[in-house]
Amino acid sequence: MDGFVLAMVVILFVAAALFFKIYFLGKKYENRKGYIIIPCTAETENLERIVKGYYWEEIFENENYGRLILLVQMEKSENMYISKRLEQEYSIVKCIDLSELSEFLKRKELKCYGRK
Repeated sequence: MDGFVLAMVVILFVAAALFFKIYFLGKKYENRKGYIIIPCTAETENLERIVKGYYWEEIFENENYGRLILLVQMEKSENMYISKRLEQEYSIVKCIDLSELSEFLKRKELKCYGRK
């Protein structure tokens, strides 16, 4: 019985630490120092796995080195719907159209540049 209680306390502590890390890091994605750009076409396979891999890598990195994950839509396809869903699920994922990419980067970089 004591082992069960100890295991529950450890699991609860780890879950709470993970929650706070993800919650507070996700709130600061506007101040990221770089971008991971993933082009999305009809031929892009395993988009969800790719995004999840990058997401967990970035969440556990030092927040000063974290990057925003940009899913760039090259054409209309089924991956567009997957990208929109991933954007809603993960705080550091942003889905944008190819035509919006340069404006998005200019807006983000000028905003960050003005803060320095």
